[in-house]
Amino acid sequence: MEVIFLIGSVQAVFLAVLIFSKKNKATADYVLAFWMIFIGLHLLFEYFNFNELHLQYPHLAGVSFCFPILQGPFMFVYIAILIDERGTFKKSYLGHAVLFLLSVIYLIFDFYSLSGPEKISYYNELSMSLPIPYKIIGFLNVCVGPAYIIWSLVLLKKHRKNITNQFSYSEQINLDWLKYIIAGLGFVWAIVLLTNIAEGFIKGIPYILGGRLIYVSTTLMVFFLGYFGFKQSIIFSDISLESARIAIKKHMDQVPIKTQTIKVESYRQQAEKYKHSGLKPVDAKTYIDHLLEYMKNEKPYLESKLSIKQLADQIDLTTNYLSQIINEILGKNFFDFINEYRVEEVKYCMADPNFRNFTLLAIAYECGFNSKSSFNSIFKKYTNLTPSEYLKTIAA
Repeated sequence: MEVIFLIGSVQAVFLAVLIFSKKNKATADYVLAFWMIFIGLHLLFEYFNFNELHLQYPHLAGVSFCFPILQGPFMFVYIAILIDERGTFKKSYLGHAVLFLLSVIYLIFDFYSLSGPEKISYYNELSMSLPIPYKIIGFLNVCVGPAYIIWSLVLLKKHRKNITNQFSYSEQINLDWLKYIIAGLGFVWAIVLLTNIAEGFIKGIPYILGGRLIYVSTTLMVFFLGYFGFKQSIIFSDISLESARIAIKKHMDQVPIKTQTIKVESYRQQAEKYKHSGLKPVDAKTYIDHLLEYMKNEKPYLESKLSIKQLADQIDLTTNYLSQIINEILGKNFFDFINEYRVEEVKYCMADPNFRNFTLLAIAYECGFNSKSSFNSIFKKYTNLTPSEYLKTIAA
């Protein structure tokens, strides 16, 4: 079974090479590649460990002892960079490696600097009884991972909320696949915890079985992480798709659009909201009128990958102001604001004889949706009917 560790190690390094060869690499790609290399080394040293090669090559002993400490931080930093608007590596991320580095420094002076025979002797002593510093490192190996798993889940939850305020679509940017990676790591650490608990009752056997299961699971996770990580595109980009928007829009200029309903508030209520921003209530009214007029006449929602930054640039408004207007005056997030227009557009096209030969999915694509699943779920959210059910009501 140990050969699976070797296969996983080679696969991890191979995936790292693929990521390094990827065109238009983002910072997150580099982090993922280095994480793959780190996992590859971890699996390789565990292969040596399970085959007791340290008896022939003493300097291989204990090399990966504190490697588990860094797996959680690697995952967290990768996710943090992937969802960050700038997508850059911040100096503060280095702080996540402090516990790992402190452990390595201690091991350098206490173990790694020993001669080969001394290492074997000390290694055998450690297998019988661990000094307190080694127990602390072992504790970190077990506990740091779960802490970062929880932290990463919180980060993903914030990201999902954030994309509804900045994007009109969620495909390829919601990072749902990362939930499976986090769940995979959670499974690995659950085995780690259970193995350590069981080791207190049955010496040796839980570690042998649990250890194999841990690293076999890690090997499987490498395939999944490498595949989706390689495919993952940059989330926050400033690519203009104006020409595509015009091409889609050219046959639909006469489509009437349902007017958005604006909440009426007193001047005092508005002033309270805007007192901490540079946006004045009187300006907000002007901007919202301009926004709704632009939505009606130019139909930017026909662009399937419209972002709040792109729309803000088109109406010559800052992203913050546009977000505030949509959130606080219209009482919606950007995702709902745009997709409500798309649903109205679809409803009009369904009733238009010019679209009689179009399939529902073709109409959805024409109106700005970019997947069948999102179209169906969003359409039902606003109409309480599936697209097919709504079409039947028109035909009747």
